[in-house]
Amino acid sequence: MANTFRYTDWLSMESLRILKNKLQVSQFFNTDHNKEFTKEFPVGDTVRVKLPYRFTIRDGLGYNPQDLNRQQTTVTVDQVFGVDFEWDSVEGALQLDRGRERLRRELIEPSMSQIAQEIDSRAAQHAYRNTNNIVGVLGTNPTAFSTVNGIRQRLVELACPVEGKKGLCIAPSVNTSMVNAAVGYFQPASAISRQFREGAIGRNSGFDWYESMSLYSHTAGTWAGAVTVNGASQSGSTLNVNCTNGDTFLRGDVISINNVYAVNPKTRRITTQATDKQFVVLADVTASGATAALTVSPSIVGPGSQYQNVDALPADAAAITLFPGTSTPSGLSGVQSLAIHQNAFAMVGVAMEVPKAAELASQSRDPETGIAVRFVRMFDPRQSKMINRFDVLMGFGNLYPDNCAVRLLGA
Repeated sequence: MANTFRYTDWLSMESLRILKNKLQVSQFFNTDHNKEFTKEFPVGDTVRVKLPYRFTIRDGLGYNPQDLNRQQTTVTVDQVFGVDFEWDSVEGALQLDRGRERLRRELIEPSMSQIAQEIDSRAAQHAYRNTNNIVGVLGTNPTAFSTVNGIRQRLVELACPVEGKKGLCIAPSVNTSMVNAAVGYFQPASAISRQFREGAIGRNSGFDWYESMSLYSHTAGTWAGAVTVNGASQSGSTLNVNCTNGDTFLRGDVISINNVYAVNPKTRRITTQATDKQFVVLADVTASGATAALTVSPSIVGPGSQYQNVDALPADAAAITLFPGTSTPSGLSGVQSLAIHQNAFAMVGVAMEVPKAAELASQSRDPETGIAVRFVRMFDPRQSKMINRFDVLMGFGNLYPDNCAVRLLGA
């Protein structure tokens, strides 16, 4: 039988099909912005995405124009990776597998499985590091469905859209801890395509559930004592704090500020749960002295703004809590399961140049996700080797993680 590597288009298309069916976390990222990277001219590695305006209400007949303060976010393509393999002329003559099925099973499947894992791992890392809302206890796996209902409640209170894809990706240990509570609760997957997704569990509480090995464990920073706000009425993405010399604040840590409550972005009233607003630390900081400056997300926006997200700006010396809901979180570790609505994060895939000076070269791009898989095969005459490579170029960005994503804490 002829070597099926001559079926180049089939190879890249089959690779893309297999890859797409193996995605778990990343399938819930928004891919609407892929069109920005398909223009005839290069747009650079970063695209700005304009977010919709928000307005406040005028009371009465008077005229009170408000500033058109447009918010923006960015999607950056900085993730390039792939899988490479080769064989020499002797191996090609005596050992190389022939036939489509063997090629699919022994080369394409393992290659795409590894690339899918890499996409999902990078997506999970981006999501947890940029999600400020948490439910559960760090270091302890949830055992009751009421915890999941708490996730749903949080998203409703923060005006997460009812329509659109929503997924809950949980660690195997969380699945095990909740298995008794889950009996009889799941609706079977109705869509045929969903049934073939790896790790699919079912649907409950408005979420498509997946068991995922892509999720990350996070170790909280270490605080020697109390941490408080340093300076009243701070707003924006920088929060100055009083702390102990040597305290560590780690990227992905979640904090809350006493008496700074979350508000619904539409009503601008405190949510029914009266929850202290939660913020995620975006960069590692080690205190060198009695103060530190933290970069947090979302930015603190007080009353009077169209983009208000807290009921009041922080008071001076207000207490700050690390991982609210966990009694002694300092230095504690736990897996970060993810509840994601498709408007929380953006994912883009970019097609790469397909070389003409190659024995075989092709690229397939999925119209739904934008993910492109490029395959190139070339002969190296110096080593008498056939070189093969799969390449993927992609990137991530934040859309509305504050309103559309929640981390479910576990052990």
